[in-house]
Amino acid sequence: MKRIVCVLFSLTLILAAQDAPKMKKFLTKPLVIEDQGSFFIGGVPKVTNYATVPGPNQAPAPNQITIGQMYVQFQIPATKKRNAPPLIMVHGSTHTAACLESTPDGREGWFPYCVRKGYSTYIVDQAGRGRSGFDESVIHEAAALIRAGDVEHGLPMLPAFGRITDNGAWTAWFGHLTPPGSTILNGTLIRHGDPGDPPTDDATHTNEYFPAYPLTAVDPNIAARKGAIGPAPSGPNADYALEYYKQLVPNAEVTLPGSVCPTCEPTAIPPSNTWTPIALADLVEKLGGAVVATHSQSGIMGHHMVRILKERGHLNLVKGLITIEGSCSLQNSGLKAEDFDNIPYLALKGDYTATAVPCQQTVDAINARRAAGMGTAKADYIKLDELGNPIFKGTTHMMMIGSNNLEVMDVILNWADENIPPKPKTATAKTATTKSATAKTVAKKK
Repeated sequence: MKRIVCVLFSLTLILAAQDAPKMKKFLTKPLVIEDQGSFFIGGVPKVTNYATVPGPNQAPAPNQITIGQMYVQFQIPATKKRNAPPLIMVHGSTHTAACLESTPDGREGWFPYCVRKGYSTYIVDQAGRGRSGFDESVIHEAAALIRAGDVEHGLPMLPAFGRITDNGAWTAWFGHLTPPGSTILNGTLIRHGDPGDPPTDDATHTNEYFPAYPLTAVDPNIAARKGAIGPAPSGPNADYALEYYKQLVPNAEVTLPGSVCPTCEPTAIPPSNTWTPIALADLVEKLGGAVVATHSQSGIMGHHMVRILKERGHLNLVKGLITIEGSCSLQNSGLKAEDFDNIPYLALKGDYTATAVPCQQTVDAINARRAAGMGTAKADYIKLDELGNPIFKGTTHMMMIGSNNLEVMDVILNWADENIPPKPKTATAKTATTKSATAKTVAKKK
């Protein structure tokens, strides 16, 4: 009887699974991997009385917490590309590595695509952001001082959390809030290319020059204002209900301490450019060398990582640096063009953003040394809006999750194939077999 009941129960589960709605397939096709996982790298111990908020009639007690660590997620393909070095990708402000995993409308993201192309790929949550965590003790300590009446010392300790808001993301990447000077309660969001698009944009485009981005991926519950806090913004609610907005989080790395770099301009380094560059340097060393691709806010972090590896005597482990619509300043990160004599360098931009003068200057300086015979690595500044390919029309700042995201990554990977040398090959299986046979022959003679 029990066996019959178990069989019937199993059949019920199978039928229920068959009737259940299937999730949209995110991947373009099956992905074959050799390994995957996650780990943390970097960080330091901190002893504090403010790791938690003491209960009533409880005195603060010292506890140790770890701060500044960085979360790393990786996948290793079953078939690797031409012995290519690993690829590390870093997100920008207000984001986590989620923007590299898949798109808001459920398509394959850069992370699995690079693995599919044969690259061992690592993505990170910046130190102090997302799964890397932040230092809550500074907020607890500030609150304790203020409650005790020491407002003078407590208030300055409260960190100012920066973040890109929903409408801020729209006006930064996709269009405008009109009329000028309006707010979300009395203005309207319009796309780049819509009638009324101001002619004062950094990049020139005409009507019907729309963002290459899944702006139709909308959460109907948010559009309907279910459970909303505060009044409804004016204009079409769908503009404020993008699935993309759910990726946005506060820049909680401001809870971490900053640092000083004597060779940088300026010498005071904020927390964002302190901890993630150190962790990235640690990761590059752990991998025995890697190509690092940064985006937006993390652009300067990649440069600081190069400086740290230079200071450690491991500049040779940087196999390539790719800066996607981020800062390319060498002075800010304490670097010189000569530091890239053997490091291939790529700066990349899409539409709606002007050519970055520091990026062009850095690329020109690196190439000038190469032309003079002082360097071997090539630098490029690829402007997608100048390639003449209509697939790149309207490429936004958030190109890793745009409607043409895989075509953009193809540009990056093609550049890497042409400019980044493969890792030195180790002994082949045939060589190893020959050595083993030779050893056995010698042993027999003995």
